Amino acid sequence: MNRIVGTLIVPLLIMASPCEASAIFKKPLNLQRAAPEETKYKNLKTQADELTEAVLKADYGRAVDLTFPKLIELMGGRRKFISVMEEGMKEMQSEQFRIMSITVEEPEGVVEAESQIYAIVPTTMRIKVPEGTLVGKAFMIGVSKDGGEHWTFVDSGGRSMDKRKLKILFPSAADKLRIPEIERPVLYRQSSP
Repeated sequence: MNRIVGTLIVPLLIMASPCEASAIFKKPLNLQRAAPEETKYKNLKTQADELTEAVLKADYGRAVDLTFPKLIELMGGRRKFISVMEEGMKEMQSEQFRIMSITVEEPEGVVEAESQIYAIVPTTMRIKVPEGTLVGKAFMIGVSKDGGEHWTFVDSGGRSMDKRKLKILFPSAADKLRIPEIERPVLYRQSSP
């Protein structure tokens, strides 16, 4: 099951190998609450919701539009990024896994660096698996170059988003971002009739 959890997250983690991705839920989630002034970025949550909705609807073109451009470049371009997402979803479905929902929570940990805004966006994912429902916490890093009007995202997962990878993606903000660790997902077993 850990292999499938890793495969499920791969389209969004991108920088992690399937082995790293399967390990992202092993540590407790430690997120800080946003200060009131950070709630002024209303488009942040809205656009994060758009990204999760695009993933749920298999609208990978829209998902790429909402993905941090440098990540797309590092993945080999738009077509390669979409291919990775499609392959991950096909593999997940072949194992009888289905994403039921991805809930975006209130953003937190907003920082500014070199005229860009960065924020941590917590998420909760529910996945239908043969044994029941798997529920896991994760987060995305939102980035805005225009004062919070438009956002792009990178899904991060504890170990798979180490300082080295942060510095590659966000050189000016890597040391300022407070990356939370992710807890292992919880399996809610189906009750027998």
